[in-house]
Amino acid sequence: MMKCPQALLAIFWLLLSWVSSEDKVVQNPLSLVVHEGDTVTLNCSYEVINFRSLLWYKQEKKAPTFLFMLTSSGFDKKKGRLSGILDKKELFSILNITAPQTRDSAVYLCAVEAQCSLVTCNLYSNSTAEALQL
Repeated sequence: MMKCPQALLAIFWLLLSWVSSEDKVVQNPLSLVVHEGDTVTLNCSYEVINFRSLLWYKQEKKAPTFLFMLTSSGFDKKKGRLSGILDKKELFSILNITAPQTRDSAVYLCAVEAQCSLVTCNLYSNSTAEALQL
């Protein structure tokens, strides 16, 4: 009877390692100092199996605040002075901040949502954050 739980554990571990072994999300630049009035461009590239959408967040002192989701290639999403572009062919997204102000100082995060697999659904976020300081 002991062999069955060990076999299940080994299979479960293999499935978990399969889910995230190929996926990555990278942002650049890692930090940025901007003067008021400059245009800010933050980049996010990804390699994710079964891509579904890319999400941008802003984090100040508390939990991240959702900015917007990009799902269609070439889609330009605008929210006030923020705009986001997604290129699914080249596997990247850009977040632009027009005429940044002091209140825009924060950490900006991109995350990629993958399609559900037989094992689980995952939200792959970047391991590094972009800090924007004005």
